[in-house]
Amino acid sequence: MTRSLKNKSPKSARKTVITGQKKIKNNEVISATVASRIKNPELVRKKHLHIAKKASKLFIKKGYHQTTMREISKATGMAIGNLYGYISRKEDVLSLAFNAYHQYAQESLDKKEGVTSNNPEDLLRLFVRGALHNVRIFREEIILMYRESRTLPKNELQNAQKKEMTQIQILETIIQRGINEKLFRPQDSFFAASMVYHQLIFLTMRGWLFSRKYSTEETEALLEDYIINSIVLPKNSLP
Repeated sequence: MTRSLKNKSPKSARKTVITGQKKIKNNEVISATVASRIKNPELVRKKHLHIAKKASKLFIKKGYHQTTMREISKATGMAIGNLYGYISRKEDVLSLAFNAYHQYAQESLDKKEGVTSNNPEDLLRLFVRGALHNVRIFREEIILMYRESRTLPKNELQNAQKKEMTQIQILETIIQRGINEKLFRPQDSFFAASMVYHQLIFLTMRGWLFSRKYSTEETEALLEDYIINSIVLPKNSLP
């Protein structure tokens, strides 16, 4: 799902992803549903990504409803009139924040498609580790999305749900392969994938439960082992 954290601290990795240079494909729009009066697609893409990054920080700090368009204008360095050249309403800014995260996550998944291993357990571990990395780096953004999803326009909420479902379907495919090869325990790959996905997200909501006893690395290692052991059959039980 993501790049390796090797030789990077969580703090430095976060700076690279959130405030650094482009991490989304140059030819991808951030949102096809956010209208813009500007006719230059590349400029719109850059401005939408810029708006999403700056506004996300405000929404995380103050909450969506407490953040004003004037504050978004100041954070982005764009005059109100210029800002409204790229959006039509405040809800568009929240939509851009959602879409920027999901596009990063999807691009991270796409990078893993070239993995040569066909072993379902290896693929499952790779997915889990990538997801844990994303959860660590984007913890505040994920909380923001769960907190503010009810504010999204209906079509944007459906779009966000569709993108989340795409990640679950990738995991479902891995689990189904393990079931077919009689290596995995579950009987229903979709249910298992959905449960694993939400166990991974759990750390963003209730990670404080473990922080008193374990380091971040220990918590992630324990959760990875818990998920793998709940899915993968013991070697001595294989036919």
